[in-house]
Amino acid sequence: MKIPETYIYDKEQIKSILPHREPFLFVDYITDLKEKSITGLKLVKHDDFYFKGHFPSEPIMPGVLQIETMAQVGGVLCLNSVPDPENYLTYFAKIDKVKFKDKVIPGDTITFNLKLLHPIRRGICHMFGTGSVNNKEVIEAELMAKIEKVK
Repeated sequence: MKIPETYIYDKEQIKSILPHREPFLFVDYITDLKEKSITGLKLVKHDDFYFKGHFPSEPIMPGVLQIETMAQVGGVLCLNSVPDPENYLTYFAKIDKVKFKDKVIPGDTITFNLKLLHPIRRGICHMFGTGSVNNKEVIEAELMAKIEKVK
């Protein structure tokens, strides 16, 4: 695992933006954040809860949780477009063109890079993302999210 020397947000700061909490907050760090792109890290730990059942003798991070982690990084990007992100939520609207290219195992650090495909309009955030371990791409996907104000 690679703990970054510098970062913009750590897990506690991410909690002020996203509503997710343990055990379902997967993003550990945001290391780069611009208007149209973001980079976030997931430190894949040996004691992550899902390894107890997926698979005990050959632990592999489930693909759906890789997608969820990518979406959480994307959620920070989307919510960066509003002045008061703590008053908004992002919801999946679409997942498309997902490719799992290699397995992710305990001890890995996944670096997620997402870019907006289009400007955010009417609360719709359309992104393309990749995840890599040791500079080798392990996942890619297009994601769409809807930003909504909390009622």
